[in-house]
Amino acid sequence: MKQRLLISLIIFIFIFSSFDFLAAANNNLPAGTLVKINLEEDLSSRNSKQGEMVKFKVVNPVKIGVRTVISKGATAQAQITEIRGPGNFGRNARIKLNFLYVVDRKGNRVPIELGEQAAKINQQEGYAIGASAAGFLLLGPIGLIGGIFVHGKHVELDKGTKLFVEVSDQ
Repeated sequence: MKQRLLISLIIFIFIFSSFDFLAAANNNLPAGTLVKINLEEDLSSRNSKQGEMVKFKVVNPVKIGVRTVISKGATAQAQITEIRGPGNFGRNARIKLNFLYVVDRKGNRVPIELGEQAAKINQQEGYAIGASAAGFLLLGPIGLIGGIFVHGKHVELDKGTKLFVEVSDQ
């Protein structure tokens, strides 16, 4: 009788272990889960420094099934890893961010990143972060000299700028 009960329990766990409601009980978010966040402070290539931490807030709650795992307003964090000012030939400034984590309902830090899926959605939505296009222009001798005098622009992101990140598999 005990052996039969034990076998039934093992089979039950095996069958239902991949269902969303069991994952929600443990707050396990699958890698690639999208999280929409917004910038909590202005960010500029003029006065931001490499190594600074950047705060974000979650825009929409993240759910597994019916259970909220990450609440609206939860904190997310990123770190500035590179800042490059504007340059000649119209080269605009650049700020690189390393997205670190978002805090779930239990207070755990869930690793996040700007993965392929998030970058694609950011580009479709017209969000500035994550969308980079490499374009090359062939310049004749006059264009080459003239490009020296064309100066790029600074990156300015206002508080409230929205973007998508995704749960990392780390």
